[in-house]
Formats: sequence, C-alpha cells, structure tokens
Amino acid sequence: MMNIRKCPLSEAALLYSSEPAFSDAGKEYTYGELEQLTEYYQRIFSFVKNEAFMRENGVSGLLSAGLDGIDLGEYLFTDALFPKVMIKATPSVDHVAAIFAMMRNGITYIPFSSRETPERIRTVARDARAFIINDLRRFAESVNAMEAFRAEEFHLNDHVDPYAPCNMMMTSGSTAMPKLVVHNLNAHLKSALGGQKVLDIRHGDRYLLSLPLNHVGGQAVIFKCVLTGAVMVSPRKDMSPAGQILQDRITVLSLVPTQLVRIMENNPEVLAESCVRAILLGGAPIDDMLIARMHDLYPSIALYGSYGSTEMASQICTNVLLKGKEITAGFPLPYRELVLNSDGEILVRGETLCMGYFRNGLIEKVTGDDGYFHTGDIGRMLPSGLTVSGRRDNMFISGGENIHPEQVEAMLLKNQNIAEVLVVPVRDHEWGMMAVALVRTVPGFNGTLEDLRQQALSEMSHVYVPKIWLNMPEIENTGLKIRRGKYIEFAEKTLNRT
Repeated sequence: MMNIRKCPLSEAALLYSSEPAFSDAGKEYTYGELEQLTEYYQRIFSFVKNEAFMRENGVSGLLSAGLDGIDLGEYLFTDALFPKVMIKATPSVDHVAAIFAMMRNGITYIPFSSRETPERIRTVARDARAFIINDLRRFAESVNAMEAFRAEEFHLNDHVDPYAPCNMMMTSGSTAMPKLVVHNLNAHLKSALGGQKVLDIRHGDRYLLSLPLNHVGGQAVIFKCVLTGAVMVSPRKDMSPAGQILQDRITVLSLVPTQLVRIMENNPEVLAESCVRAILLGGAPIDDMLIARMHDLYPSIALYGSYGSTEMASQICTNVLLKGKEITAGFPLPYRELVLNSDGEILVRGETLCMGYFRNGLIEKVTGDDGYFHTGDIGRMLPSGLTVSGRRDNMFISGGENIHPEQVEAMLLKNQNIAEVLVVPVRDHEWGMMAVALVRTVPGFNGTLEDLRQQALSEMSHVYVPKIWLNMPEIENTGLKIRRGKYIEFAEKTLNRT
C-alpha cells in the first residue's frame, strides 16, 4: 500500500495562512497565497504527466505558440511510469510553488543552474527521459492558453508519497557529466528536522536564499522554512548582500566563509545593525581568527559550522563555533549515523541518505556492502566532534609526500594577512605535482606574496608550504563547494603547464 502524508506546504498554509512565506524584492507572499500558486501549478503539471495529452498537444502545442523548445519547454522521452521534469532553478516564488506542485503530481524534479549549457541539459534530459522547462512562467502561460488544456477537468490533491522519488540533484565537476542523486521527500524532511536540533529556525525568521536552488543546500532552506513557518527571501539583483541583509531584515544566513569575510571587510557595520541572529558556515575551512573576530564584533550572532553532502540531503553534522574552542563540525544530527573506517574515510547512513544514483533508467544504491555511503572525505573524531581533513580525490603527491590541500589551507589561514587561500596542484618535472597557493590578502596589506611564503616557511614544515604563490583570480563560486578545477586551470595556464 502506498505511503501517503499531507504535503508539508499544505500543513504550513493551514497553520500560517496569513503569515508571510516568501519575499521577493519587498513583495511579500503569504503561506495561503503560496498554496494557491501551488494549486495553479498543479494544474499546469498535470499536462506533463498526462502522456496521451502530451503526445497529442505537447510539442506541437508549444511550438505553435511561437516559442523555442529549449527556451520554454522541450518534450523528450518523458517516462509515464516515472515522470521527470528538468527545471531551471531560480529563487522565485513560482519555483517554490512549482516544486511542491510536482511533488503532489508524482513528478520528480531535476533543478539545473542557469549556467548549464543547452548541450549538457539536453544530454541529462535524454538520459533521464525528462521534460525540460527553462522559463517556468512562460511555460505555464503557454500551457494555460491551450484550448485543449482549458477543457480538461482537474482533481487536485494535497497529499504526497514521502518515500517516492521527489527530486534528483545534479552533482559533478565542471566538465564531467553530472551524477543524478535521487532523494525522496522523507529524506529532505528528516534533514530539516534534524538540523533544527542545533540551528533552531523559528516561525517568523527571515532566511535569505543565498545558496542556489539547484544545490541540495538551497533545497534544504526551503524545507526548513516550510516546516517552521519561516520566510524565504529571494536575493535582490539590484542590491548587494550586505544591503539586502538590512533592507529585508534577514535573521538567518547560510554562507561560505569567504562571503562572511567579505561582508565583514567591506561593510563591517551591517551585521551590527542587522537582525541577523544565526549564520551557518560550510564548504571551506573555517579560520579560528574569523570566529574570534565574529564573537568580538557581533557577540549576539550565533555562528555554526557544518559538514554535509548532496547524498545525505545537506547537513550531516552541525556545531556551534565558539571563540577559543576547537573548530569541529560537531556530532551527527538526528536521523544520521557516521563512522570512520580504518583509513579515516567518513562513512554515513540514515533516513536522510539518498535513494541512489539514477543511471540507465534505474536507481542504483550508493551504499557499500557494509550498508554505509563512503563519502570520499577523510576525517577524525575528536571529543568535541568531527574534523574533516579533506577529500581523498583532492589529495596529491608532491615529491613523495601526500598533500591534503584543505589541511594546508587551514594552516595558511592562521596568518592574519591572508583573507583567502586555495592550494592546487600543477604538473612539474621535478616534484611530479607541485603545490601552488592562490592567495587573496586582507585590505591594507603592504607586503608581498614572497613575504607570506617566507613567513609560512618559518612556521610550517617545509614539505607543506606551497612552492609558488599567485594572486587569487576572480572566479565565481555558487553554492557551498569551491570549483577547484577552475582554479587548477588558472594556475596551469598562468605557469604554462597546460
């Protein structure tokens, strides 16, 4: 028998009907209005799920509206037994309504970045047998304008199967074809509920959607807000993050350390004047000097560190970061389990674990024979919690020594003149692979990169000090993970090692 539960958005609409749910450039939508918009999109997506209607009206209907297929919607090989929609992820009220509408219609959604190329989108869609939607509103307007659609009768429901495939998150490097990580709704809800033990999102909180919604961290914010009656706030295109923090009365932020450093450097007064009460950090090493400065300047703001993965629906561990205390990610949150194997690799399992990877029309499990997902991350469990040394696949050998870039970066960040640093390998005839430091110094630093290298040599084992130091390029990173491949390409090109 199918497992059915009420859609969490429907529950929120009953509890917080007249309370704000979403804020977009100052325009507020209540939970009741978000529910109404979701019902509108339920009607729209019934079009996608109806195979006979699709074949009769799909491609011809869309193209007859004078709209390009890839720009609006493209019908490929939608699987009637496992319908899927690839949808461009935008931090809009329409997007949030659409994903809950798809859940209610039994459609698995695959959010993709606006930076994805049409070729990669089509390839993934073809492999997944998915329908592509690039412009959600135009797609909905065109479907709604079809005479055949207006003649259809619709039977809306507000229930979902929490154990059926809910979404597929694309995860990979910049060039390889992405893996599709399949999650059910239960995993997302348990992820949000477990995170509440530490983060404590509250009714009325205003959470900035600073992480892209094609990342599992961005998806996690949606479920956290809906379960607690908090407000999702869309990033403003016409305003800096610092300005928006004040303008939209943001109370909770998810950031990478670099984003926090830049706010503190460029607009130090903003956090002091803001309503921010909690900041969740992740995705890169966290410097103890950053924590100390945060607590000195903004003692009322709680700072949290986290460790997570796409396969575990975002957060696995989360911990309060305190001045003068050891920096760890803490211990596993509820509904998660974590152990280390003999090599120090982090293994996880629990109710937040994904259903598997979607390959060749099947969902393949991600666990090994031991029942755990092998993350590829190396860590240690201390009395105060988990510390993550780095990824096995980031490690490289230089002159016979194993170099873990994340460990070296954490050591270099202890220098108060270094604001950001990334250690990357480049090919070298003497060392095999040579460590290169890409550095951004703090404003007002009048020394040279060679000065910083010499200081590192006086404080660290020479084995781990990068041989070459370069200024860090401006490469945009989205989400909580650094695109190391882009920085490696920069270093290789700069040093003529391509």
